[in-house]
Amino acid sequence: MPRYALIAEPDSHRATGLLALAQQEGLEGVVARDGAEAQEFVRKRGAPTLLLTDLALPRVDGFALLAWLRGRPDASGTTVVVVTAFDELRVRAWQLKDTLGIHALLSRRSGPEAMRDGVRRALAGQLAGSGLLEPSSDEEKRRLQRIDELRLVDAGPPDTELQELVSEVAQAFGVPVALLTLVLGDRQWFKAHVGLPAALARDRGTPRDWSFCHHVVQGREAMVVPDATRHPVFRDNPLVRDGIVGSYAGAPLVTASGDVLGSLCVIDTRPLMLGPEDLAALRELAGRVAENLEHTTGGRRGRSAAPRPQGSLEPVLTEASALALVREAVRALDVPVLVVAPDRQPFAANAALAELLGLPEERLSGMAFDALCQHVANLSADPGGTLRQLDLAAEGSRGLHLTLTLERPRHRAVRWVARPFLVPGGVAQLLSLIDLGVDTDPRGQRERLLRQDALTGLDTRRVGEERLAKEIGRCRREDLPISLVLVDLVGLGDLNRTRGFDAGDGALRELARRADALCPPPGFAVRWNGDTFLLALPGADAVGAEAVRQQLHAVPGLPELTSTAVTVRGEEDPHGTLARAHAALARSKPERPPGPPGA
Repeated sequence: MPRYALIAEPDSHRATGLLALAQQEGLEGVVARDGAEAQEFVRKRGAPTLLLTDLALPRVDGFALLAWLRGRPDASGTTVVVVTAFDELRVRAWQLKDTLGIHALLSRRSGPEAMRDGVRRALAGQLAGSGLLEPSSDEEKRRLQRIDELRLVDAGPPDTELQELVSEVAQAFGVPVALLTLVLGDRQWFKAHVGLPAALARDRGTPRDWSFCHHVVQGREAMVVPDATRHPVFRDNPLVRDGIVGSYAGAPLVTASGDVLGSLCVIDTRPLMLGPEDLAALRELAGRVAENLEHTTGGRRGRSAAPRPQGSLEPVLTEASALALVREAVRALDVPVLVVAPDRQPFAANAALAELLGLPEERLSGMAFDALCQHVANLSADPGGTLRQLDLAAEGSRGLHLTLTLERPRHRAVRWVARPFLVPGGVAQLLSLIDLGVDTDPRGQRERLLRQDALTGLDTRRVGEERLAKEIGRCRREDLPISLVLVDLVGLGDLNRTRGFDAGDGALRELARRADALCPPPGFAVRWNGDTFLLALPGADAVGAEAVRQQLHAVPGLPELTSTAVTVRGEEDPHGTLARAHAALARSKPERPPGPPGA
């Protein structure tokens, strides 16, 4: 049997951590981002020594992958370690552990030491982990309390903008059903929905026991079920038996405080062939929707004043002192906010608003309100039409809510919300501009997510390959050299393990910033995969590429790097150049210590 470890994990950061665990045991590791890709690796290389897999994989789920693997004659010696966030899926896997040949069942919430111990015990032939549910009653109470505080559940019809959102999400993902669900104590409630059968649309919910979104909330992660009719956990679900759900993908609505309200999900009656990039896009959309829900509903909560002790004096506030108190609060906010005094004069703005509008913060506070409106209108495609919409709220109203489409400095939707509040001497207003992004064009937003890496802001490999082919062709026509630099953050796994994934993300962002700075146009940097970056250097020969490579290693504070530089040879095919670069990068990586005998 080939001695290698196969990591089946759609999240590239988590895959990096699991890969490091396998390498510590002396195994070469390869990563598959979905179940179908994992099957392809096994067909090409044979069954692995170690399989580390999630149960919720795109295209082919983890249960189906394990059943398929155990049908191969060369897989009898494969050690299988399941790592998943979904407790109820882990319970079912525990029940099927003998049939599926599972040696360890680990929770995603396990710490690094527990994960390492589980892998080592499994490789030693000992059963590790269990399917027992982990208590989370306090977390569930806080989550339900947060839903109540935000007053998200109401008896009125679904919000028009949210209905448009889920409709566009369904179109973007090519499915008949999309839902924005809130998971309550005993049921799931559809805050917005499209494509549901009449009875479910009328009830706007189902029992929580039927809910796929319940698992997303419990696991706090995106979950995909490519074929629910064959899934050992979901095939007996009433929604599946009735033909309403044939496949499912959902991502959690996580607030800034870390509470999971529910899920943004897509459903089909047929098997769902979404890939890991689609799942990542859905996760990004859900995060933005959750932020929008929190911002647009958080201000509706009533706050009762604490009783004042008898005999205490009511403090005397002037208009200026009241607004001064508000100014300090506004400056502490991360949301773009402006306070407008009773005379319609902007009084206090914060850095977030200045950044959104591209204006100095001090200029905002001294700008006339009409001039501010004109500036915002000039950022749109129709300044005249936009300017006619912009205003403050009527006194005594609940507020003015507008959705604007801005084209500069980039295409996005912005929610303009003006809310009046009393101060001595009149009515001031709190004006907030919330970047929605997701509401303008979910199909275009999804495409941008697939073309731009959300963590680093660099192009994805998909875009990089397109640009690289064009630049190689241009350099050939103009008789110019072109070189590539591949750099691998080989110390990322150790950093994630010892200091946490936030530190790892920071290292990736810093390396991306440095790589991008070393590639002036027409050069460019690409996040090639999880911890590998590609720098394309049109016009640079081998000497110039080597100089850039050495500058990358001079970045202080980064974990261990390895890199290589190659120059395109004559009429060499771009894929041949990349193959040479990858081979050179593999040779440059430090040797790992051999694993223990029999590992």
